[in-house]
Amino acid sequence: MPLAPQATLVALLALLTLTLLLRSALRLPFTVRIYLPYLWSLALAFTLTALLSVNVGLWVLAALCFTTLREYFTLADLRIQDRWGMLVAYVTIPFMMYYISIDWYGMFIISVPVWAFLVVPFAITLGSRDPQGSVLSIGAIDLGLFLLVYCVGHIGYLMYYSVWMAVSVVAAVAVCDLFAYTLNSRDRPARIGLPLQLVAPVPFTFLFAWILSPWSNVPPVHCAVLACLIPFLVAIGAHTVTYLESDLGIDRSIIPEGGGRGINSIKSFLYAAPVAFHYLRYFLDDF
Repeated sequence: MPLAPQATLVALLALLTLTLLLRSALRLPFTVRIYLPYLWSLALAFTLTALLSVNVGLWVLAALCFTTLREYFTLADLRIQDRWGMLVAYVTIPFMMYYISIDWYGMFIISVPVWAFLVVPFAITLGSRDPQGSVLSIGAIDLGLFLLVYCVGHIGYLMYYSVWMAVSVVAAVAVCDLFAYTLNSRDRPARIGLPLQLVAPVPFTFLFAWILSPWSNVPPVHCAVLACLIPFLVAIGAHTVTYLESDLGIDRSIIPEGGGRGINSIKSFLYAAPVAFHYLRYFLDDF
């Protein structure tokens, strides 16, 4: 990778690091303060990928997936006899990252939806002879694994092909999150706030994608399509996970450590990352 893109990533990581260290002194809103560590983790993965190798960046992403999945399992209040199913879910993370690192797309794409989904129920049967509640446990574990590991893992595959593709998607999602926070924090009817949330970020998401296009090798026409598509995907992801957060008992007004901060911070990526990845993989010849 040329020196200029590397320097840009290092500068971005330094800026995020400084903001993270000074977040209390800067009196940032609570939602922004808990969002910063997860955005910083992604920036760290991108920078290490550019400076060292994609393998190093993937393990940073794996650590992010592990901490978020662990947080989810804690909130889901799973049974002690479900520990074997949870272990399978944790072990899936390094295997999936390995498939990305060797560009084994066929195995990556079925690693969670096929193999992990089959192994988790069997592992749970080994943990207890009492079947009561097993269906709910299997559903909870498989759902968390799919959303918080498999969907986020698509960011890693974008990093494998081009770290700037991943940067473009994450930057667009962050812009949408910023607009969503700003619009939702004002006294505005939902029928007006939601259309604004979908339309207002588009010029900025396109601007980011267009500026990064020479480095990401994404043609302007596809930058425009993704710029319009990502705000809808962010809204869908945020809405879906917010609905699930209510069931998990996550209070977004004040989230303690381990109480849903990771889930709340990455929920906007859960639809945007896989759809953007498969869109680019389908239309770009470089994949």
